[in-house]
Amino acid sequence: MLAGGKRLRESAIVATMLLIAIISLRMSAKNPGDLSALDRGVLRLVSPAQSAMSLIARAITSVAGRYVELTHVRGENEALTRENQRLRAELTEMRRLAEESGRYQRLLGLRDVTPAETVAARVIAVDASPYFRVARVEIDHGEGNVRHGMPVLTPEGVAGRINRVSGKSSDIMLLVDPRSAIDVVIPRTGGRGILRGKSGENGYRCSIEYLARGEPAKEGDAVVTSGLGGAFPRNLAVGHITRIIPGAVGLYQDVEVTPDVDFGRLSEVLVVVAPPPAPDPDPAAHRLPARGLMVYK
Repeated sequence: MLAGGKRLRESAIVATMLLIAIISLRMSAKNPGDLSALDRGVLRLVSPAQSAMSLIARAITSVAGRYVELTHVRGENEALTRENQRLRAELTEMRRLAEESGRYQRLLGLRDVTPAETVAARVIAVDASPYFRVARVEIDHGEGNVRHGMPVLTPEGVAGRINRVSGKSSDIMLLVDPRSAIDVVIPRTGGRGILRGKSGENGYRCSIEYLARGEPAKEGDAVVTSGLGGAFPRNLAVGHITRIIPGAVGLYQDVEVTPDVDFGRLSEVLVVVAPPPAPDPDPAAHRLPARGLMVYK
């Protein structure tokens, strides 16, 4: 009995719902543009849920769109970063090549004005200990002509002289080495002396020995090679006097010289492999006659 009553109630509910649906469809079919009371009731119940679902859908769409945009922007930023790094590397390389080209041009200019045969060399190592100042160079061409004692020049001035030769590699005894000795002159006064490197933790410094007191030097005076001895051509830049040491006694001054060459950035040099030609002892004997009439006696 209970089961039969339950089925009867369920059947009544289903029939009632079907009847309501049929009545609603019939009313809508009669006036499609007007909403029935049932429709309005259903819409009142469903509208809040639809609004909430619409808001959720728009929020999800917005977040997804922003995520896609951020992903795209991130990719563009990474590409721009890589491009920026590449351009910076190219700019650095171009600057290096420009500096190298400028150094080679200055070296070629020095070769053109040096009245002696020279060979170019590239510095591959510098040993700047407090007591020995040596640089090693590599010579690509003409290495067989390099000998011990040959002068080494840079566009800024004298660098030193060859100390040891081994195939394409040679060691330079730098101007600031305590074993180095070069005959120099101060053009302003004509005073001469021997330039020697100074040992110890003093950077790159030299001093002039046997500089007579009768020709007093001043700070800022230029120092050049004298040309005596035949090793270095004359009037090559060596450095400038940066200190007059007081308290010196005897016949000679005590001065300190800072070289014109920046030994910390030594890169390319010229090795003088042959001395300059000797000056013509009688230039008038080789002078060509002037154009015009000549009178024979």
